[in-house]
Amino acid sequence: MQSSIIIAHILGIIFVVLGVSLFTNKKAVTALLEESTKNGALMWTFGFLSLTMGAIVITFMESWNSNVEILITILGWLMLLKGIALLILPSAVTSIYKNFKSGGVLTFGGFVVLIIGLVLMFSA
Repeated sequence: MQSSIIIAHILGIIFVVLGVSLFTNKKAVTALLEESTKNGALMWTFGFLSLTMGAIVITFMESWNSNVEILITILGWLMLLKGIALLILPSAVTSIYKNFKSGGVLTFGGFVVLIIGLVLMFSA
């Protein structure tokens, strides 16, 4: 149980800051998405980081006894799968990233990420 609390707090902090950043820095995030679709090295780096984070989260999850532990495990698997996709199928992910440049998608994504982060920070 202790490792799930630590992971929840770490992911919670990361998600809250990321969610707020999606609201406050839309231009920078849009520019990052635009640049990443053109830069294979940047996509590979994102894939490696996502794969690493997902593998760490999945490895340290010991049980699925609570909703928070299930949420963390699902997030870990999503990070792992995103990393695999970015490393193995970058062109497919690039086409998906191109659709995320609109302000509405970023705002909605920021809201979802912020809520997940708050849930993780204050539930454990």
